[in-house]
Amino acid sequence: MRTVVGRVLTDRFWQAGISEGSKDDFYARVLEKKNTLEGLASSIRGSVRFVRETCYAIIYCMSRLDVQFYGFTELPGPLANALFADSFSLSAHQVINLLNLVRYLVDHCPIELREHFLPPILATCFQQMDTKISSEWEKLGRQGEIQAAADELTEEMKAESILRQLTYSAVLMVADFLDPAKTGKQPLIPQYSSTPAHQILLPGPTINPSDSKALEAPGSESKKQPSLRKFCLMNSSIVVPLLLFCSHAIRMHDGRCCGVVLRVFRSIVPEFNTPEPTKRDATHGTLPDDFPIPPETAREIREFISTEVLKAAISSLHDPYFVESQKDLGSLIASILISYCPVTPTPRGILASLPNIKQDDVDQTIEYVSRPGLPTRQQRAAILDLLKDLKGVSISEMGKLSKSLGVRHESRLKKSSRSKMAQEFMTAVEPVVTNAGAAVGRKTPDLEGVAGMFNEEG
Repeated sequence: MRTVVGRVLTDRFWQAGISEGSKDDFYARVLEKKNTLEGLASSIRGSVRFVRETCYAIIYCMSRLDVQFYGFTELPGPLANALFADSFSLSAHQVINLLNLVRYLVDHCPIELREHFLPPILATCFQQMDTKISSEWEKLGRQGEIQAAADELTEEMKAESILRQLTYSAVLMVADFLDPAKTGKQPLIPQYSSTPAHQILLPGPTINPSDSKALEAPGSESKKQPSLRKFCLMNSSIVVPLLLFCSHAIRMHDGRCCGVVLRVFRSIVPEFNTPEPTKRDATHGTLPDDFPIPPETAREIREFISTEVLKAAISSLHDPYFVESQKDLGSLIASILISYCPVTPTPRGILASLPNIKQDDVDQTIEYVSRPGLPTRQQRAAILDLLKDLKGVSISEMGKLSKSLGVRHESRLKKSSRSKMAQEFMTAVEPVVTNAGAAVGRKTPDLEGVAGMFNEEG
């Protein structure tokens, strides 16, 4: 029964460059099977999808009510459970719609109500997102080790294309939340209203102003709230699952997503290099950092980055797939060493434990990259030079194609390490002969901008 339900709820797609035939042919085949069991299954899953996406739209519209929506005291927990409890069972393209809703909820949340509304939503979101995307990449990796038939290969290519789009949507959401230049929604209620926000009566249980500073008059507390970036980094329930997903994303075989995650890490690593909060000097007015990260949170995240993130960066650095990202990976490793070595010995211990790495070389590299005013390019070069012989593979030789015919012939006999989707596009396509006798080759599509390359069945 589970197999039947799975087939019924599996959406059919047409994707440019992957599906056979044109888009019109795809829709024609769907209409032809309208009165068959497959057509019945299409109607069932279409109804389920319509109900779910309509509910997303209703929640989005309700979020525009501001405090009348975000101010309910018992809303965040049940809403997070309803959105994400069973999200693991959704397909990749359906999770994209869910992530879009989360971005809207976060963007429209009044600054004064972030502490009340966002932690359960974002914590559950990042936990489920990491579980879903990581498991899909592992599944894709296992499928890549098995030779598949032509029809199965086409379906796997579709799944890989959508998974890459889901991963990109997820990392863009993380980058958007942690954007230093992003400013939050300013007024809780319209500027022309003279009624304080805590005096607005809501038709249900709301935040008690005597117990929380979340609801204050506009212009008073709203200016003293942290940015969304700092709010996420200060809250351990949010930042822990967020960084766990990012550490896994470093190893996912998608260069575009890896590049986004590396930039995010390089921007937040210095945020956790101070074990104690910065003291305020009243004689100098307000300091740039009015909301220091709690020492316990900073210590926990610093150790996580010094171990798991550093290991992930080193692993990807010596993965031939990430040959184009080695400069960014080297810059991240240098940033971790510069920021955390004066505070904790963990990064040095990780590097010293690697094979073929001498402790003296590690100490010299750390001392060199920590010099004040040293350009980023030289810091990166020092890291790459330290790790160049790891696993006996020279970094300078990674990713280079051998021009030797003998090596080329030998490589053909070996099993390809490319994914099935990449392998299909690397294979020459037989020309198609038209009725007029002319041979026409299939045009290889541009894989950039995968978001608009598939359409759901009608």
